[in-house]
Amino acid sequence: MPKRSEALWRKVLGDEPGPRWLGALRVAATAASGLYAAGVWLNNTAFDLGFKPSRCLPVPVIGVGNLAVGGTGKTPLTMAVVRALQEMGLPAGVISRGYGRQGKEPLLVSDGRNILADSTQAGDEPLLLARRLGVPVAVGASRYQAGQLLLQKCGTRILVGDDLLQHRALYRDLNLVALDASDPLAGERLLPRGRLREGPGALERAQVVVLTRVRDRLQAREARESLAWRVGDKPILACRYSLEGLELAREGTALEEETWRGEPVYAFCGLARPESFRQSLRQAGLTVLGLESFGDHHRFTASELAGLWARAQTLSARALVCSGKDAVRLPDDLPGDIPVWSTRLGLEFLDGPEALPRLLSHALAGWEGAR
Repeated sequence: MPKRSEALWRKVLGDEPGPRWLGALRVAATAASGLYAAGVWLNNTAFDLGFKPSRCLPVPVIGVGNLAVGGTGKTPLTMAVVRALQEMGLPAGVISRGYGRQGKEPLLVSDGRNILADSTQAGDEPLLLARRLGVPVAVGASRYQAGQLLLQKCGTRILVGDDLLQHRALYRDLNLVALDASDPLAGERLLPRGRLREGPGALERAQVVVLTRVRDRLQAREARESLAWRVGDKPILACRYSLEGLELAREGTALEEETWRGEPVYAFCGLARPESFRQSLRQAGLTVLGLESFGDHHRFTASELAGLWARAQTLSARALVCSGKDAVRLPDDLPGDIPVWSTRLGLEFLDGPEALPRLLSHALAGWEGAR
């Protein structure tokens, strides 16, 4: 979403007083939310009654999704699930829609050894997952077809579906839903007046809730208590981001911690929550001299990076720094004399490192490949 459009939408989301035109937009957005809710209900009802089928792949499928738009940590959670499977000795692959990619047909982004597509063909998150995880990744508007392609080309493995909660055309053996601990139900307003893709009733389709961006155990407990009546006895895990390190954005080569900790940097990003990015850099020990935010999923140009570096140099910054998602959207013609670092984010589970593997092991107990 372009930055200006995103800023206007955030004004529409709010309730603070404003000019008449803003009030009119909010009234229109509320009416549109009603129509959107009706469409969501009709679609879900069609699946619930069997008018629309959910097709099954011949391997277990683990879905990772969310209720709200705007950065709830689906991609880091997807990485955590795949890594847990790898630690359990189980082969894994990732399927995704590939938000913002060109084309809808299924495409193999990586065979687990080689990257076979760029960000325009694959989308930001799938390319990032392929680079970081070293597992096969496929994208497609039909996740069923993407899964078929991946299994055909790369062999039998457990599939982890990124952004699958609302994609009911593919059956999942396990659904994990990521909710921001600071506002788990995102104000309970549907798009476009709010941030929800569908109402809290969708939590009934999830077997596990994962609270992300948790500040501390007190916040985790309060969030769990607020959700208890909606999720019953379903497990609720809690996690927070942890910066695993920095790397050279273009090469993907890890930087030694002593070369970047405490260094002055100039940050930039095209993320839904830029301030959260700034905070993560500061918590890691970097000195953030400034942050420039672009629209979510922004594709950077060489001239933009040159301008950023010129401003950074006036502040005596050591380098530019962006997120891992931003790194896959850097231009190929970026001048080599502009130092750009990118972050490697992971998840730290407050319930302990064995919480997620234990849950996955239980869910996959009946699959022959898990024995």
